[in-house]
Amino acid sequence: MPEIKKYLSIVAVGASRDKLARDLVDAVVQRGCEISECRITPLGDQFSAALLLSGNWSAMGKMESALPGLAEQLGLAIQSRHSRPAAPETAYRPYAAEVVAPQQTRLLGELLDFFAEQETRVVEISAQAYESGLTGAPMCTLHIALQVPLNHHPQTLRDAFMDMCDDLHADGLLDPVKT
Repeated sequence: MPEIKKYLSIVAVGASRDKLARDLVDAVVQRGCEISECRITPLGDQFSAALLLSGNWSAMGKMESALPGLAEQLGLAIQSRHSRPAAPETAYRPYAAEVVAPQQTRLLGELLDFFAEQETRVVEISAQAYESGLTGAPMCTLHIALQVPLNHHPQTLRDAFMDMCDDLHADGLLDPVKT
């Protein structure tokens, strides 16, 4: 009889310190779980991790029961939920948008509104604010992973995106993801 895999999503946040990512990964592996997806990144001076774990019933039970003690031991706030992998989206093609612009409060909201109006799905967002090395002006860079319906004409979407970027005084690229 084939073994049934179970999935657990974990989000952890806490004060950053050396080897924290390694300690978290070790704790997962010690309990017999595999890491199916992982995003670990600093947020200011904080450590943040989002993990999708997989394993059999026994491994998931060990992991879930260990979470409160693990949170205390590692100095993390940990939230978990039973989960499953995302279903393949065959009616969509993967695209990536990149925007570089002067820092402005409304930028991300405007981009999200635009993509919602275009009936595209936002899958992942990465944003960084910084000061320009040449001028000192406050700037930001946004990377957005998208799913675009197969019936959308790519050039029409790209033209509308570029018009919106012009309105926001931003430089933008919208290209298919080549896997």
